[in-house]
Amino acid sequence: MTSGARRYGGASAEERAAERRSRLLAAGLELMGTRGLVGATVRGVAEEAGVAARYFYESFPTVDDLHLAVFDEIAQEALVRSLAALERTSGDPEARRERTRVVLAEMVDLMLEDPRKGRIVLLESTASATLGARALAESRRFAGLLAATASGSDPGADTAHVSVELRLVAQFLIGGVAHALGAVLQGEVEASREMLVDTLTMLFTTVDATLQVGAPEL
Repeated sequence: MTSGARRYGGASAEERAAERRSRLLAAGLELMGTRGLVGATVRGVAEEAGVAARYFYESFPTVDDLHLAVFDEIAQEALVRSLAALERTSGDPEARRERTRVVLAEMVDLMLEDPRKGRIVLLESTASATLGARALAESRRFAGLLAATASGSDPGADTAHVSVELRLVAQFLIGGVAHALGAVLQGEVEASREMLVDTLTMLFTTVDATLQVGAPEL
């Protein structure tokens, strides 16, 4: 048996490395979401994870790579939750408001149920050149999902067929969604979960309905 195949405590070297990576990601989420990016250092994350600092570099070349990995896990969770929520709707392409609401509700719940995730995505990313670029890309992807959802299209498909107007509206509104969630997360605005979801849904579907009727010529 080669050294790489040796097992300690019933776990292979690969399994132990994966377990350490998982602990580092959990520690990164905790520190990034409570102390901010400045508090999520290599030493701090390693200590929080309960591993030697040298093992940090086994999984992440730099601390920025850890920050991105934590952000990407949250973004992937948002996508999975949104698509799963859409699967539970009636599937009627005409049920535009219902479909839009469930997507927005998942975003609200993800960001507010675990304030650490909300802080990372909505607040910390704006102060980081590394996370900022990734957050912008994710906001565009989420806007595309919302635009497809509102148009009754497959949210997992290319949005090129969705009207330019609706795609612009989605891009515009997703920025407002992020600011609204950030304000609630920071306590600047007090709103219940239902009020927040209803308000965001109303804003999106009102603009969408205006586009369906047709915008006036300028």
